[in-house]
This record gives sequence, structure tokens and C-alpha cells, in this order.
Amino acid sequence: MQKLDIRHFKYGFATHAVPFNAMAGLAPSTKSPRAGDLVAAEVLSIGKHNMIEDRTGISHHIFPGDRIISTFGNRYATDQYEGYVPERTPDEFDLLSVGGVCGHVVSQHTTMPSPTRLRFLGFVTDLQEQPLNSAQFGLPRRTPNGTCEVILVVGSSMNSGKTTTVGTLVRALSRAGLRVCAAKITGTAAGKDGRYFASCGAARVLDFTDVGYPSTYLLDLHELLDIFATLLAHLQDETPDYIVIEVADGIFQRETRMLLESVRFRAHINHVFFAANDSLSAECGVRHLNAMRLPLRATSGIVTQSPLAIREAETATGLPCLSIERMMSGEVLTLLGLNQGLPAHSGFRLQALQPAIP
Repeated sequence: MQKLDIRHFKYGFATHAVPFNAMAGLAPSTKSPRAGDLVAAEVLSIGKHNMIEDRTGISHHIFPGDRIISTFGNRYATDQYEGYVPERTPDEFDLLSVGGVCGHVVSQHTTMPSPTRLRFLGFVTDLQEQPLNSAQFGLPRRTPNGTCEVILVVGSSMNSGKTTTVGTLVRALSRAGLRVCAAKITGTAAGKDGRYFASCGAARVLDFTDVGYPSTYLLDLHELLDIFATLLAHLQDETPDYIVIEVADGIFQRETRMLLESVRFRAHINHVFFAANDSLSAECGVRHLNAMRLPLRATSGIVTQSPLAIREAETATGLPCLSIERMMSGEVLTLLGLNQGLPAHSGFRLQALQPAIP
């Protein structure tokens, strides 16, 4: 085993659940890679990603010759890359995300440049020379048992406005004097969304990487429900009034569809907001979510950039189509039933609800 000197590497966000003191050495290729395996690599050439988020979510430039510790994983990103864990340990592979997930790109959006290329240096091992996998670490598995209400945000596609919707809901509720937490249940490791939720006022933010997963693409339903239950249970420790959760990509994406079709998942959801790109996707999404008998409250997202599109969406769906300004004006409070009283955990009286417009 070659000893690992952590000072000589940059570390991807996807590795943050693994403590530094667990990383002892580097081992050559002795097995087929698995999602979550920590791998040391040298940057060969810069493509799409010229930066990598570190373990705290801060972005650092990377250059040819840099050495990084990343994590093998699968990626599903319709606007960027489709990528997979290699079947065999490769000499070279691709950087799939800014958070340090790596693998082989098999397809990409036409606007995407070539991926950043990496050279295999070794698997990261523990003191017993066993390869480390991020799934060995992370938050203890828990079962939720709290009474706070859960708001689910889903959307029509990647980049439809889900993250902005989550952040705005957090901001509107926290400015109304309510305690709010947030989580991202599926996706590919990156720290940006979590930092945005925190900046909007979330008391605590967690995502699937906190449970030890670099990404959630191709996980089975049991694993997805385990992630959801664990994140929900740990956020309930904060005794929030609301937990706002985002599920990545669109409602037709594999993992999103699996969760929405799960009775166990739906049993925890009290309110749903749907982020859409346009009025047509709003109508389609609302129709599908209504068929699942989900408690849909409103649409939102990119569609709200156009007043005409808002009117189209509201006519087609019969639901409010909420821009950021409308969410912050107090409509969210009415949709959540807060004009009838506050959730059980809240220490505020109804007349204290005076949301501020930013």
C-alpha cells in the first residue's frame, strides 16, 4: 500500500462524509469499481469542469497535473452528461460533476463541451488496505417520527426552477417566524443548492451525500426510501415547523418516478409545489400529480418569468402559478392553511405572520 499524503490532493464535495483519518493509503486496481468508491486521480485535461467543489462546498480551480480525490458514481443530467461507473478500473475516465463524481460519459447535451479527463492513480484505502466507499459513512440510519409538515418540490425537468422554489418557500416561511429545514433527496453531489437553502433561512440543510451517496442515479427504491427516511428523521431533530424537500430532475426521471409512486414516500408528504418550464409542462405535471392523489398546492418555476405564461398555466391547471414575488407576498401562507392557524411546533401566533417582501 502506498501511503496517502492528504496535503497533496484536492478533495471533491462527494467525499465529505468520509473522515480524513479514515484515508490511509492508495491501492492499485484489484477489483471492479463501485459507486461510492474513493479514487485518486491526476487531472489530464480540462473540459467542461475547470473547478471542483471541496468538502465544504467552496469551488477551487483545477489544472492539468493537479491530483484530486473523487468518487465513482453514475450521473443523469439531461442538460449535461449521462455517465456511469466503469465496469473495470480504467486508466483514464471523466469528471462528471463539479462535486467530484467521476466515471465514463456515454452521452451529453449538444451544448456541452468534452468532459475534464482524469488518470487513475489508485483506490483510497483504510489502514487495513481495504478500499473506502462513501456508503460506509454518513449519518446513522433513522426512521422519522416527528409531526412537522413536509413540503415536496418536484418539477418538469432539470433546471425548471425547483431549487429556487425550495429556497423561496424556505425564505417565505422563515420570514413569517416559522422554523424551516430543507433537504435534497436525489441528484448528483454538489454543495451549491444546499448553500442556497441555508442562505434563504433554513435552520439545517442535508442531502443524500450526508448519508454517504455521491449520486442517486440507479439506486433501488429501498435505498431511496432509506435516504429519505434518514434525512427526514435527522431534520426532525431540529423541531422545525416545516421541512421542504427537493427531488431532482423531472417527474418522469427514474428515481423521481419511483419515489412518487411509493406509498411509503407519499405518506409523509403534506404539500406539493410543481416547478415547470412553461404552461404545457405545468398542465402535464399537474395532471400526473393529481392522478397520484398528491396534495398539490401550486405551480412555480421558470414559467413564472412571463406574465402571459403564468396566465396560461393558471387557466390550464386551475392552480395558482406563483412567482418569487407572489410567494414572498403571503400567498404561500394561505395555500398552506396558515390563515387557519400555525403548525403545532410554532411558538408564534397567527397575527405575528407578517412576511417581508425582499
